[in-house]
Amino acid sequence: MNIVLKNIGVLQNEVDITPGELTIFSGGNNTGKTYAMYVLWALIEYRISPEYTFAKDLLSRIQTDGSVQIPVRLFCDEYWKLIEKDISEALRLHLPKLFGAAPKFFADAQIKVSLDQAAVLTLAQTTPHYVRKVEFGNKGNLDLRFVIIGDEIAVAITAVGTREVPADLLVQVISMMLTALALDSQAKRAFLLPAERGGLNLFYDDLWAKGTSNRNLSSVPENQRDLMVARHAEPIEDYVGFLKAAKHQLGVEGAFHDQAQALQRDIANVCYKLSEEGVITATPNHSTGQELGIHLTSSTVKNLYGLWAWLESVAAPGAYLMIDEPELNLHPDNQRRVARLLVRLVNRGIRVVISTHSDYIVRELNNMIMLASDFPERAGMEQEYAYDPAGSERLRAEKVAAYHFTANGVTKCAISPEFGIEVQSLDDAINYLNQSNSAIYYALSEKLHPIVESIEIKTDSAK
Repeated sequence: MNIVLKNIGVLQNEVDITPGELTIFSGGNNTGKTYAMYVLWALIEYRISPEYTFAKDLLSRIQTDGSVQIPVRLFCDEYWKLIEKDISEALRLHLPKLFGAAPKFFADAQIKVSLDQAAVLTLAQTTPHYVRKVEFGNKGNLDLRFVIIGDEIAVAITAVGTREVPADLLVQVISMMLTALALDSQAKRAFLLPAERGGLNLFYDDLWAKGTSNRNLSSVPENQRDLMVARHAEPIEDYVGFLKAAKHQLGVEGAFHDQAQALQRDIANVCYKLSEEGVITATPNHSTGQELGIHLTSSTVKNLYGLWAWLESVAAPGAYLMIDEPELNLHPDNQRRVARLLVRLVNRGIRVVISTHSDYIVRELNNMIMLASDFPERAGMEQEYAYDPAGSERLRAEKVAAYHFTANGVTKCAISPEFGIEVQSLDDAINYLNQSNSAIYYALSEKLHPIVESIEIKTDSAK
């Protein structure tokens, strides 16, 4: 999967991003990292509704024969470029809603999406029982699935009793199913932890009550809507919805329960709890162990709750985890622990995207990239510095894609097994800090402890 962006917020120059299993956005403030992350999230979450012109032809064939069956390879040859083009345009048109902004802010925006064709065949081979089905009450249904025709796998769309359903609606549903098929082959949805998550965890009930997703505003004039609702970017509203629904999801241990436990034990240092009424509490692992409302806990505990809740019950291999500034409010030791947690998740099939300013996180990732190479001292190094000896915290360089954002554009970072990721702006900032620190220290030392550079000794030249 590849996405090219231009003229979106501060991203005025062309930005070309191909996510890896771990994707890192780094760089200075106000350089567009969050813009890129939000657009990528909207694509993976398919917050778009393209309507394909060829869907009308498919509907005609379905209405004539009751079903249409197209071998996957032929489906890609005939329709894939059209799907990519319409998805790109639908994503561009969705930008105002994605960012909660007026359309004029994105009048010149450009987006080009390229999807991996081979992934559809992989999906068909690995998920033979894949089904997308839409019911129209007592008026029948549409069904999309994979079927076997001879020695080939085909995409089959079948209609049952839909003659009373308007043709325009059927075209929309067929388009929706094809969009889902294309994007399901690339990823299993996305969960985004916004940089505002600490406050959202405190006030999500109030924000949900004043949010736009659960309000019918069709009859309200545009210029009055801001008086009735709180406008947020879609990922923020989606996160608030996740918090609201968490009480119905928690309680069943998911595939990543062990990593949720590790987060509580090693980083947050609390045990989280969510009541049936939606009240979040945390019990510290030390001192008296008194249960505290989340408003009484540290900023670290507040910020990590959403990640814990997702890992505890929702996370699944193939999903995208996106975190805007994972280092928020964390001591350097905990920043390193978060980096190790993220690598463990990557090695178990979760795709991770982070936007970070943290040199501690990048350097820890570099350590784990270097540990992926086999060398005689590796086992001793892992034991000395408490890395998992089983290898879950080794990160192969080919799994990583890193992008450096500046005011002048976005460049892809070099990544090597020997040195890891090179982030120029972080290196420059650290070198400048070291240089200024050394200069100030030595200037002060010379003033407080003057050094006699030379001692003149007079001698008798006649001797």
